[in-house]
Amino acid sequence: MSAVRRLGDAAGAVRLSRELLRHDGWSRDRLAAHQRDRLTDLVRYAAARSPFYRRLYAGLDLDGPVDLARLPVTDKATLMAHFDDVVTDPRLRLDDLERHLGGLVGDDLHLGAYRVFATGGSTGRRGVFVADRAEWRTYLGGLLRINAYLGLRLGLPRRRVATVAAARPAHVTYLMSRALDTGAHRVLRLDATDDIGRLVARLNDFRPQFLYAYPSVLELLAAEQADGRLRIVPTTLASSGETLTAGTQRAVRAMWDVPWFQIYGTTEMPVLGAHCDRHTGLHLFEDLAIVEVLDDRLLVTNLVARAQPLIRYAVTDLTTAAPEPCPCGRPYRLLAGVDGRGDDVLSLPATGGGRVTVHPLALRGPMATVAGLRQYRIVHEGHTLTVVAALRRTTSPDAATAAITIGLRAALGAADVTLNVRIVPALAEGRDAAGKLRIIESRP
Repeated sequence: MSAVRRLGDAAGAVRLSRELLRHDGWSRDRLAAHQRDRLTDLVRYAAARSPFYRRLYAGLDLDGPVDLARLPVTDKATLMAHFDDVVTDPRLRLDDLERHLGGLVGDDLHLGAYRVFATGGSTGRRGVFVADRAEWRTYLGGLLRINAYLGLRLGLPRRRVATVAAARPAHVTYLMSRALDTGAHRVLRLDATDDIGRLVARLNDFRPQFLYAYPSVLELLAAEQADGRLRIVPTTLASSGETLTAGTQRAVRAMWDVPWFQIYGTTEMPVLGAHCDRHTGLHLFEDLAIVEVLDDRLLVTNLVARAQPLIRYAVTDLTTAAPEPCPCGRPYRLLAGVDGRGDDVLSLPATGGGRVTVHPLALRGPMATVAGLRQYRIVHEGHTLTVVAALRRTTSPDAATAAITIGLRAALGAADVTLNVRIVPALAEGRDAAGKLRIIESRP
């Protein structure tokens, strides 16, 4: 039954992807009208079916078009604390969903109707999310639209596609990849947490034409290619899920100077944006979500989700809006980049008392200038900032340690912290359950 259901979902997703690709030809006015209509329907639905949103929107006039700016902001902590009242199906209970996730081994549906996925998120706070069959097919259709941008269209010849990412059924990226693996392409799915030697051996045997991986994994693989252990010639790269640093870009480009697409999504909204073939920035798929790029946060209204409405939902990603539209002509706004996670903004004790805020970009800048640096993590705990760094084989540990210390001391300014630098052969820690590497982490 699962195989039949997967084929049905895939077929539905193909039809939806064709519709979504037609949206690429809309005008901004038509897109705005679509957003207004979908938002009004969504807010009214949530207020009628969700006890949480009924209370949240009490006193608001929802009879006419909804003014998004007047709606209260929500966040993961609040929605998880009130989960059973947030969802619009009273059969959905957080305790039941946690038990479902605990026993999940494949593509099992909760209550025969809902896919359930979870994330610890960049802030470490666990989130549990659900999608019904219609919502799931829309997400899959959105992924197929991205595949079309990348040149991975259905049809012959079949391409060899390798993914190195989450490999557990509780993670939405794994579920989506598996759902669309119907034989259109030859697919190799690898676990980003696996030993690098095994990853290299499997990729050498498979010889992928298309390679998708987290940026930190691509950087590791590029180092293996530089040392001669990895011997692959991909024609297309794609990455998502982590901050893409300048150092990672240089290392990967030095090995594979091929089209490299960035994809943007969250567990809450799996298909939020992607590069087109112009690579001018990340197109925000505003037919599926309304995205508010504010100075200190990102607010996402998922226009697809009704089982678990996410309206003006605060996402901890730090993003930069592109100043100009893409010359490709698509109506969607562009993000110049995703600069990091909100919890990566460090609040450090300051000399003389008080606190000083240090943006992750202030730390990544000096790290990008350290010669021979392969990968690094920065962990903040109390009055200590620890840098764990892996170097290229020809790099002097003493020289790298000195460069890291000098650069970060300048970036930290008035922060009163002890700076420790540890040089290690490879970064063996810091990946979460989905295999993502947290580059800058603040621990309570």
